[in-house]
Amino acid sequence: MSPTQAVLAGAALIAASIVFVNEIRPASAATPTTGPFQLMHHSNTLANAGVFRLNVSTGEVSYCFVNGQNQLVCSATVQ
Repeated sequence: MSPTQAVLAGAALIAASIVFVNEIRPASAATPTTGPFQLMHHSNTLANAGVFRLNVSTGEVSYCFVNGQNQLVCSATVQ
């Protein structure tokens, strides 16, 4: 193999490596998708155990808790 052929083979190997690396996609589990809501626990120990539900897209907030019949109850949303 002549020096010219070695340089061309090396350049082709580098080019193929660059193309291969640019085609690799990250694993889908590495980027989880979440909804627009965040849940935040309140600090009032005398109130029903519940959470504030915040829609991070719109800024609307509601209060959700489990009532005596084991049903989830959420208040109307406010902004």
